[in-house]
Amino acid sequence: MRCSAFICGSLALIAALPTTAHAYENQATLGVAVGYLGVPGDGAVPPHGVDGAVSAGRGFGDAWNVQGLLSFGALLGDRRTKLGTVGLETVYALDIVRFVPLIGFGLDGILSVRERRALGDFALHLLVGFDFLINRRLIFGGDVRGYWVATHGRSRLDPFVVRGGVRIGVRFDL
Repeated sequence: MRCSAFICGSLALIAALPTTAHAYENQATLGVAVGYLGVPGDGAVPPHGVDGAVSAGRGFGDAWNVQGLLSFGALLGDRRTKLGTVGLETVYALDIVRFVPLIGFGLDGILSVRERRALGDFALHLLVGFDFLINRRLIFGGDVRGYWVATHGRSRLDPFVVRGGVRIGVRFDL
């Protein structure tokens, strides 16, 4: 008798729980990131540097996010080049409770500055990353973005730029 009461009670409890995870929908996120900036190519600009970024996003549905990204990086070397990027991306989050793999794509504007000369470019990027939900509010994550600089013929940038980093973020209910 106890066993059947336990089974019925457990099934009732499971039925009363929400059926979907609510990781990102109706929530906003703010984050800061630091990491690596790389430009493989012919050496017109230094190949390695550092990068920092801030992001803000909003979840739509249980798996989709739209976020804006503002980053600044410096390619270090004797031909020091600074890169500023502003972008908008959509991200698909495969919600696995606390560990959340991410994949996304976006559109960006890149401003490169070297020797007081600034040139602008447009780029498309692909994002692969993860979030780890420390608790309901705090997020730790990492990502890599590969940029294809669509207008690289006008500037000294090579057609590919890579950014990778770690980030910490905060979620807010809307």
